[in-house]
Amino acid sequence: MERFTATHHALLFAWISRAVVQAVGEKDGERIVRKGVVKYALQRGKRMALRAKANGHELTMDNYIAYVEWKSQKGEMEQKILARNPHARINVFRCPWHTAWKENDLMSYGRYFCIEVDKALVKGFNEELQIDINGTQPNDAKFCDLIFKDANLTPCNMMKLIYKKVINPGKNAIMPWEYHSGHLYKTMGEVIRDELGEEAEEIMSVSLRDFTDKYGKEAGQILIDYESTDFNRLP
Repeated sequence: MERFTATHHALLFAWISRAVVQAVGEKDGERIVRKGVVKYALQRGKRMALRAKANGHELTMDNYIAYVEWKSQKGEMEQKILARNPHARINVFRCPWHTAWKENDLMSYGRYFCIEVDKALVKGFNEELQIDINGTQPNDAKFCDLIFKDANLTPCNMMKLIYKKVINPGKNAIMPWEYHSGHLYKTMGEVIRDELGEEAEEIMSVSLRDFTDKYGKEAGQILIDYESTDFNRLP
């Protein structure tokens, strides 16, 4: 079985989203899916904060950037830094989520992820921090336009950020995509069950079947195995 990638994560989300929308309609479906994304991202942000605190690092915006739990593969991302100080502004022209949804005709379901994920991640890390999302590609913008308020990426702070990315926390902050996908499947399922009760079981079964049809039963079992994991704690 191939290792999970960001594409697995992206398609899993879109299949869950599609199953919800097809079951309850777009209006309620969007609300439920976006609620699930917020819960998922808050948990991820809080884990990032726990790692930073464990290493004696303050919960600043530059440390938020340092403690991101994933790393793109070569060729997956295309972005440009427009400003560094006092606010960091980044335009993203290509990412694996947008690519996966576009290639599989799932943009209308995947796009909900991008509406909520970044703001909830930052809030989970530190409620006092702020990120502005001026547009995202899956929601009809030409590119994703993100402003990380008070990142203060001066030359000195950039050197510190590079050190953190490479040395401490370095690779220790990066979680495998199996973990991220298991987290997504569990947390989205929790929210959908809270909202829809017994109807949620069929929705999650449909999305799991879509996933296993593409990636195999062994990959699907990995998602199921993560349902006993506490994603509010460091692994």
